[in-house]
Amino acid sequence: MRIVSGTAGGLHLKVPKGYRLRPTADQVREAIFNILVSRFAVEDSDILDLFAGTGGLGIEALSRGARSVVFIDANPDSHRTIIENLKLTRFRQQGRVIRSYVNKGLRVAEEQGCRFDGVFLDPPYDEGWVDKTLRALALSPLLAPGAWVVAEHSQHEQGAETYPSLLLTDQRHYGTTVVSFYQHQAEEAA
Repeated sequence: MRIVSGTAGGLHLKVPKGYRLRPTADQVREAIFNILVSRFAVEDSDILDLFAGTGGLGIEALSRGARSVVFIDANPDSHRTIIENLKLTRFRQQGRVIRSYVNKGLRVAEEQGCRFDGVFLDPPYDEGWVDKTLRALALSPLLAPGAWVVAEHSQHEQGAETYPSLLLTDQRHYGTTVVSFYQHQAEEAA
C-alpha cells in the first residue's frame, strides 16, 4: 500500500502483520481523492479518519495538503502502525491518534471542541457501523458547515440517502466496494 500523490507520493505504508485489515486499494483511494478535490477543499482542511486502520486515507490527505488529521481506531496494532506511518511520511506533527472505539473517540473529539472539514469512514464491512456512525456524525457538532463525509462500505451495507444534517451527493462502485459521498448541510437546509 502506497501514498498515491502529494508530498509523500510513492512512499509505501506499513501494514500490521496477522491483523485482519482491509486497506483501501490504491486505485480506489486515488478515485476517492480525484472526486474530493474536484468538489471540496482538501488542502488546509482538518480531517477525521474513523476506523483508521493503517491511516492510509488520512495520510493521503496530509500528503495532499490537509492541515491536520485525527485518526481513531481501537486496535493497538493499528494505533502503533498509524504512528509509524506518520513518522515514515514525516507527518507526525499534523497527525493525532486516538486509540478508542469510534463512539467514545467521537465524544473525546467533541469534548475537545474539534471541528472537521472532512471525514473518512472505513469500518469493518457488514457489521452495521456505516449507518450507526453516519447517524452519530449527523447529530454531532464535529462537522463544520459544508463538511464532506466519505464512507467506504460493502455493497451489502448501505447508509441512508439523508440523515438529519447529511445528504448523499454521490455513490461509486468499485467491484464489491461502494464509496458514498455525503455533505453536511446548513441547519436551515437540513
